[in-house]
Amino acid sequence: MGSFITLLLSFQPLSFIFFLLFYIIFIEYRRIKKYVGFSPTTYPVIGCLISFYKNRFRLLDWYTELLAQSPTNTILVQRLGARRTIVTANQHNVEYILKTNFKNFPKGKPFTEILGDFLGKGIFNVDGDLWMKQRKLVSHEFSLRSINEFFVNTLEEEVNGKLLPFMDSLSIENKVVNFQELLGRFSFNVICKFTLGINDDNGNNRCCLDPFFPISPLARAFDVAAEISARRGAAPLFLVWKVKKWLGVGSEKKLREAVNEVKTRVMKIILEKKKKMNVTGEELDGVQDLLSRLISSGK
Repeated sequence: MGSFITLLLSFQPLSFIFFLLFYIIFIEYRRIKKYVGFSPTTYPVIGCLISFYKNRFRLLDWYTELLAQSPTNTILVQRLGARRTIVTANQHNVEYILKTNFKNFPKGKPFTEILGDFLGKGIFNVDGDLWMKQRKLVSHEFSLRSINEFFVNTLEEEVNGKLLPFMDSLSIENKVVNFQELLGRFSFNVICKFTLGINDDNGNNRCCLDPFFPISPLARAFDVAAEISARRGAAPLFLVWKVKKWLGVGSEKKLREAVNEVKTRVMKIILEKKKKMNVTGEELDGVQDLLSRLISSGK
């Protein structure tokens, strides 16, 4: 042991620092790997940056494959330039995080920073008191039962009134469409009706179900903002998108433009809804969408 210490002290100071840093990283990596139990091919310092970069365009498939291989359905993803991430599909872990001990698992700054430009300080992107206040606001207007009933009714109306007739017409005309694209448009229309009360096919906010027609400007801007925000999280190095945002170029410029368009169109919907409802005293008269309820309550 004494000879080993003497050998270390004989190193140049800079070499000794590098050796000590490498040793600490190696020990920490072994400790974390032992705790989590499974991770993609990982190297000291760079972590799994190489395999992450190779799979950057199929992250969902890659994570799914790794989770299926893990005995605990839990993996560690650690790479240079990003925070250490633990991904789990273990039902006991999910229940513990989302239910049993929810308060101890905030979204945290890395998550809210990635989605902040798109989601702002809405309920899906905040923690603590701000999250609790928004949750109470929504729960005051919607009980769990009323939410379920309204959503199911909305879904049934869209399926029976829009989706099934359109699919019947495709069958009669023997047309082939991209089913994923079709369901994406259908889902967007359901969400718009549930949250904003948009139910007018003659407007330019809902999507035509036929994939051969362009999607609505609101849906297009929403998709662009969601895709670029997701790419932030999938970037091999977080510093890249932050620099692009600071310079206002590339995808970050497109994100800013898409978010502005979403905000402009949604604000127009809100103003038109207020005018239509005449909030000075008019009752809801059976209207159940979230926006109408919030406007009616003066929130």
